[in-house]
Amino acid sequence: MVPIRSLLVGFVLGACVLSAAGPTPIGAAACKMCHKVQFESWNASKHAKLSPVLDCEACHGPGSEYKAVKVMKDPVAAKKAGLIMPGKAQCNTCHGKKKVSVLTDAMFAKVHAHKKK
Repeated sequence: MVPIRSLLVGFVLGACVLSAAGPTPIGAAACKMCHKVQFESWNASKHAKLSPVLDCEACHGPGSEYKAVKVMKDPVAAKKAGLIMPGKAQCNTCHGKKKVSVLTDAMFAKVHAHKKK
């Protein structure tokens, strides 16, 4: 029989290895803090109603590495940290399937709102 202490140590070491494996999801609520306009328009979209939800990280990648404000203010640093800026080709990995219409330029333009510059 394996002692409980050995199981606990194994569990903790395993969790450390998993957490060091790379970028991890942080949830759309974390994105909302700085990207309110985008979040609100996404939240009203069909993507937010899907099961499972197609949220910010489903398209832009896990946010753990670029959630820092200093990284997000530098697009090059954000992309190095894992930020994905999807194009129509990536969107059509889902939209190109039979049950979902192919993404058009007009649809892509309305993926979610952006702040006016």
